[in-house]
Amino acid sequence: MERTDATAPLQGLRHYPSRATCADPSAHICTGICLLVPADRTAVEASSRDASGIRNHISVSAPCIAIVPATAQFAAHPDDPQGLVITLDSQTLKSKLRQVFGSAARELPLWFQAWDPFLRAAADTLAALSRTPTAEAGCLESVADVIALYVSYRYSRNAHASDPEVAIDLQKLARINLYIAEHLSESIQVEHLAALVHMSKSHFARAFKKATGFSPHFHLTTERLTLAKWMLASSQVPLVDVAARVGFQTQQHFTEVFHRYTGVTPRAFRLVARSELPATGK
Repeated sequence: MERTDATAPLQGLRHYPSRATCADPSAHICTGICLLVPADRTAVEASSRDASGIRNHISVSAPCIAIVPATAQFAAHPDDPQGLVITLDSQTLKSKLRQVFGSAARELPLWFQAWDPFLRAAADTLAALSRTPTAEAGCLESVADVIALYVSYRYSRNAHASDPEVAIDLQKLARINLYIAEHLSESIQVEHLAALVHMSKSHFARAFKKATGFSPHFHLTTERLTLAKWMLASSQVPLVDVAARVGFQTQQHFTEVFHRYTGVTPRAFRLVARSELPATGK
């Protein structure tokens, strides 16, 4: 595993844009963020020290994504890592934050990871376009622009205080989603999630539905099935192992829930998804 500066792209990891956005890397003054999107079987580490000398570090692997400062240093494993590092400069982010929230002061949290299907799909689109000889720069910039807008809307927070009307803010939702991503193969109870944000089970259930529009159970189930779809479409992992990886004790229960939510069985979904791969260039 070789460590390298963010300004020197890691072998196998495509950087977009290729330029760094640090005003003064030696002073660790960050003027942008890096969105890390590792591909399957690749783990990416990022680290840096802040102005007070405190070292921040994060390690992320698929299916999660991570957001870190543009000043971070990266390392990847294995020797031939695959994935994408998307650098969003500060001016772009400020523009998107103003576009979404007006003059309200907003900021993006750093050094966190989350299971975010939209960002993974957007990064896949950007990577596929960047490999197309006929793709115009404006098209690539448009996709990156959409990513910046989404990140600004999805993950930014009030720079001064949390919204008193929302008991579960975006930072807490990110913490909950990270816990779910790390424990999907286990039995996750609502009280486990409530404990993460220091709430009772009943208060958490009400606050979560108010913040997201869905019950914790529905959200957890859809997260399990989203990861299951990704595994079914992108790997040859046996169905019984897919079921176990996303937290179902039996393949039969997995099939029943998958069919109830999607209208097709896992096997049928895999056959359709695999048959469409050549058409999408994957």
